Amino acid sequence: MERNQAQVITVSLISTLAAISIGYLGVQIFGKNAMYMIATGMFGLGTGGAIGQILVEKRQQRVVQTQSKQG
Repeated sequence: MERNQAQVITVSLISTLAAISIGYLGVQIFGKNAMYMIATGMFGLGTGGAIGQILVEKRQQRVVQTQSKQG
């Protein structure tokens, strides 16, 4: 496994555990309904970011056309 891939996996796991911990503490402090609203907003932001990233990547891809030599 490449080092870069291992770093991405590690950061993803730590981020997931942090999000679960923050969510649990948030429910205890703010209440269930407020945390549902915050979670829905975060889900929307994540979805929007992912779609935006896909659109940017598609724009950056260049179409390469080849011409056949006539001889």
